[in-house]
Amino acid sequence: MAEPNHSPRKGGNPVTAFFRGLYTEMAFSKESLRLNGQGLLFGLGVGLLVGVLGGLFDQLLAWADVLRNGTAWASLLLPLAGLVVVWMYRRGGIKTAGGTDLIIQAARGEQPVSRLLAPVVFCATVLTHAFGGSAGREGAALQMGGSLAELVRKGTGLGGEFQDLAIMCGMSAGFSAVFGSPITATLFALEISCVGILPLGALFPCVVSALTAGTVARGLGVHGMYFYLTASTPDALFYGRVVVLALACGLLSTLVCYTFSGVRAGLERLFPNPYLRVVAGSAVVMLLTALLGTKAYLGSGAAMIQQALEQGSAQPWDFWWKLLLTAITLGAGLKGGEIFPSFAIGACFGCVVGPLLGLPAPYAAGIGMVALFCGVTNCPLAALALGWEVFSFCNPQGFLMAVAVSFLASGYSGLYAKQKFAFSKSASPEGLAHTDRQEGGRPR
Repeated sequence: MAEPNHSPRKGGNPVTAFFRGLYTEMAFSKESLRLNGQGLLFGLGVGLLVGVLGGLFDQLLAWADVLRNGTAWASLLLPLAGLVVVWMYRRGGIKTAGGTDLIIQAARGEQPVSRLLAPVVFCATVLTHAFGGSAGREGAALQMGGSLAELVRKGTGLGGEFQDLAIMCGMSAGFSAVFGSPITATLFALEISCVGILPLGALFPCVVSALTAGTVARGLGVHGMYFYLTASTPDALFYGRVVVLALACGLLSTLVCYTFSGVRAGLERLFPNPYLRVVAGSAVVMLLTALLGTKAYLGSGAAMIQQALEQGSAQPWDFWWKLLLTAITLGAGLKGGEIFPSFAIGACFGCVVGPLLGLPAPYAAGIGMVALFCGVTNCPLAALALGWEVFSFCNPQGFLMAVAVSFLASGYSGLYAKQKFAFSKSASPEGLAHTDRQEGGRPR
């Protein structure tokens, strides 16, 4: 058989051939440039809009914290605030129990997003924080960002095939505007809807929207989470301690998820009427707060996080009370989010358990925060980015180990029932090759 001829064509210019091949490899075709240009403009537009509203949202939540902590009467109005929240959702025809799950489904193109979701969740979260609920802020940010991005998509005439891209851009912008962590925000938006699959076609517009929203929000006075920690030099003993703490956090994440879902289901069974449910749940939150004699567990838990990370101080029962009060608040029908309270739960838990293992309390609090975030969201890349981004690459090997262990130890539980798993978490060849997906649990 004759040898194939790989020599250049006679008369061909090697320089021209080189640049032609480079052009082909980089795929800078007219269609590619058009789509990437659309992604750039869309990401900028969504980032600007969500960044401005994120700045306003942060200022209103700061006002809500002052009202809640500075007055003796605000918490007494929590049942009334709950009634207003339920009325707004029912009046707007929005599924009360959907929350972030609605946005996750929309990011897969499985259902539309209500145009009223952004203003309703905005107001509902401010009311929850102002009058004594225990809830985060990221749920509102993700839903608000996704809803606004969908409005921008429709307003610019982009077809329905761009819905998933729009929602992911909105989620990354909302997360970045609230937390000031654009790398974490981008990876979270890409990872959250289907564990194991990264839709990298959305990477560029999500990065643009996250960076734009974060920059705008910072310009409006939003301060992100940034802490400086110290830890011992990584060695075998250090890794062993981190593994034990991350394993405990992975198991704790399962408890967190089952507590949230169990309390919500229990309240729905006891009080089928949403108005009675929110009044009863609000009354329980008020009663527990009075018995505990502190408002420290109300709101998002930012003060608890700061105390654990900067002072290395937390009580052994802090993580449990924060978990229970947040579960009752959200299960009753009040609004906010689960991730920021999970940060507080993980930071307090790590701060208490870490020193028992020989880890510095502040560094252990950081490990606990990141490991629990990974366990409850099943987003290891976003969790790893959080550890590196928020803690300025302080001993990043510890966060890498903690995320890997927590991801395995947490199993297939998660905060979001509509999250899907594309692959098994096991390292077996069968697990890595899995393509059948199952909603809200282990791949079949």
